[in-house]
Amino acid sequence: MMRYLPLWCLLSSPSRARRLPAALLAVSLLVALVAMPPVAVSQPAEARPVVEAQTAEAVTLPDLRQLPAGPRRKDAFLQVLVPIVEAENSQLAARREWLLALAERDTPWTSAERERVAALCKDYALDCAPGEINALLLKRVAPVPLEMVAVQAVEESGWGTSRLARQNNNLFGMRTSSGRYRSFDSLQDAVRAYLKNLNTHRAYAALRSRRAQLSAQGEVPPEALIATLKDYATRADYQHVLLSLLRTNAERIRRHAGDTPA
Repeated sequence: MMRYLPLWCLLSSPSRARRLPAALLAVSLLVALVAMPPVAVSQPAEARPVVEAQTAEAVTLPDLRQLPAGPRRKDAFLQVLVPIVEAENSQLAARREWLLALAERDTPWTSAERERVAALCKDYALDCAPGEINALLLKRVAPVPLEMVAVQAVEESGWGTSRLARQNNNLFGMRTSSGRYRSFDSLQDAVRAYLKNLNTHRAYAALRSRRAQLSAQGEVPPEALIATLKDYATRADYQHVLLSLLRTNAERIRRHAGDTPA
């Protein structure tokens, strides 16, 4: 029986290697080459792509007038609203993190990344130079504090009992450019439109600037952004009403964070 020496023996003993048939040496070398692990080829790091959440089943309000005014009605309303706000804010946060990672990267963007940035600029009503992340884009692609969204929905919809909320899914008193109240197919659409309005309309530039300043410091209190909403409603006491609602309901709103979608 022919006995094959390990490759290390062949390489450490030239005299033995010469005594082996050339064919055997070639076979041993071939086996060694095949067994070698592949060498990884360095590729430029890419920003992790934004994974958009799949569209959830459309949610509309139940008739909350059937519940007595007070804690039960409040909790029923927040159980529907809060998961929707959290889902939309999560998407905004994911887009923002993707943009920040891309802006900090030294390697060139891929064509898919360039297209994605261009689409976001268009979606957020900005003219961005090709291959550049506009500072204004980062101001616009950002979440809004849950408590502020909730108290505005409470004030504008009467805890979800107003006719506009029940028939139009319009929780925020939003109007068209012609002044007509908007109608939405679902509460998700209403929340998404409200957030887009705050993040793009020139009337809320102060909100976006204040949010950016506070975010750089690590926290964005809802009170600070409510103070910038002087143009949201014509009522002189609007911001005071929201702050009062926040003081009395903030803890209740936060208790519903993490609720299972209705």
